[in-house]
Amino acid sequence: MPDTPLVDRALVRRLLASQLPAELAELAGARVVLLGQGWDNVMFGLGDSHVVRLPTSRLAARLIEHEIAWVATAAAPLAELGVAVPIPVFCGEPSAVFPMRWTIVPWIRGTDLSTVPVADRREIAGPLARALAVLHRPAPREAPHNPYRGVPLVERAAPVADRWPAVLRYLGAADTATLRDHWERARQAPVWPRLPLWTHGDTHARNIIQRDGRLVGLIDFGDVSAGDPAVDLATGRLSFDAEGFEVFRRAAEEAGTYDAAIWDRAAGWAVVILTALIADPVNRRNFSGMVEDARANLT
Repeated sequence: MPDTPLVDRALVRRLLASQLPAELAELAGARVVLLGQGWDNVMFGLGDSHVVRLPTSRLAARLIEHEIAWVATAAAPLAELGVAVPIPVFCGEPSAVFPMRWTIVPWIRGTDLSTVPVADRREIAGPLARALAVLHRPAPREAPHNPYRGVPLVERAAPVADRWPAVLRYLGAADTATLRDHWERARQAPVWPRLPLWTHGDTHARNIIQRDGRLVGLIDFGDVSAGDPAVDLATGRLSFDAEGFEVFRRAAEEAGTYDAAIWDRAAGWAVVILTALIADPVNRRNFSGMVEDARANLT
């Protein structure tokens, strides 16, 4: 039995017709266009100003609950930098039509960073590092915990170990050995020594929105949680070339207060994400640009 029903335009139309309140009734007749599917959600454009997001699994449904509850709080400082975030304007409820919560969020104008040639992303590197630094502040005790993001890397060691054979087949011996060196340094590095900080948890290039070379948005806060900020700083390796990474690193160190081992752990988180993509043929195909960008920066 499938985890969720088929998510298509017709289902979105049924949800809008059955749940939208009177003050949002004009959205019920807006154009619905499939935008794409990520790891956890399917996205549909709703007219010219909104996006409908529906989780693709029961696990993803728990993440969207975290996003609904915490994105406005966690991401509040980003507004001062002009970085928009997708705070829901409507939260749908589980029903016979769709058994999980879903959201309507503002459409942030721009294109995601993965559409920009990697050599042209460097002007985004500094602003992104500064945005993450203001996001990285102590989280309250009741903030969500995510067992897959921001935890000590030893807790991700088992799945990474399972992926090495697939990585070796795809990358070859030399590049795999370099990745393993990054991983071993990260595993042996001291853990984050301070209180857990707010983290976005999934700062890859498709979740970074730019317009005319400026950072204008950070989307998909499903993995928002309290933990080690190294998980977010992994994007320096995943989203930029070597020169862009150095810009990102300098800006992060100037704007944030991090421990001495942060960059070793950040490289380790990049390895976690890269090996997960390589080991899954579907994700390797769907995120091929990220795979090659990260490979170039890490090997």
